[in-house]
This record gives sequence, structure tokens and C-alpha cells, in this order.
Amino acid sequence: MTKTVLITGITGMVGSHLLDYLIDNTDFLVTGLVRWRSPLDNISKHVTNINSKNSRIKLFYGDLNDKKSINDLIKTTKPDYIFHLAAQSFPTFSFQAPNTTYETNILGTSNLCEAILTYSNQSIIHICSSSEVYG
Repeated sequence: MTKTVLITGITGMVGSHLLDYLIDNTDFLVTGLVRWRSPLDNISKHVTNINSKNSRIKLFYGDLNDKKSINDLIKTTKPDYIFHLAAQSFPTFSFQAPNTTYETNILGTSNLCEAILTYSNQSIIHICSSSEVYG
């Protein structure tokens, strides 16, 4: 049975490289969480194969801060593996907008974890961070 991988932040730099790796080196079905305003430039070489009938790549639009979209995502995909790469990742902006950073990075991650516990408690999750957290 084919495994399903979910990449939050699939259109970001790390997420797009992880997508490339998984498509080239596994037979996994790769699903990705995309914010409606996120450009698809980083995954453009895959765009023609996304969401087509036989595609191994499926994109779901949503936001970590929108519990319904996260619940629907996990309920629909029931991923075996989750690479949680989505975040507000700009240190300068985090000081300018601490509430937005908190909502996305802390509450958004909590929304994802709660959805996993409710709809897919067999998922293995990797929560990524940055060297920036160490100062």
C-alpha cells in the first residue's frame, strides 16, 4: 500500500526541495498544504502534474490558523508522514508582528497537532525549526 506524505509549506524553499526528493526517490503520494496567496514558482516543474487524475502530487489550499481547513486536510488525506515546514520564518518580521508569528507558529502548529490526534493519530510528524531559534 502506498504511503501518503503531507508537506505543510510545500511551496517554500525547503518544502519544494523535499517534494523533488520524494517524487524522485519514493513511490509516496505527496500532498501539500498551500496558502491561497502562496506563489507556486518553487514547485513549477511539477505544476502540470498536480491534482491530475493519476498524479502523485495533490495540493490542498488552507491556512494553519483556519481549524476547519486543517481538520478537513487531515481528515481527507490521513497522512502516514507529515513534514511540518509551514511557519512565519522571518526573524525581523517576528519582532515587528509578534502576534502574527505566535498565531502561525504556535497556534497553527497546535491546530495541526489537534487535527492529527482527532483524524489520523497514526501519523508520524516531523516539526522543523531554524537555527534562528538559538539566537
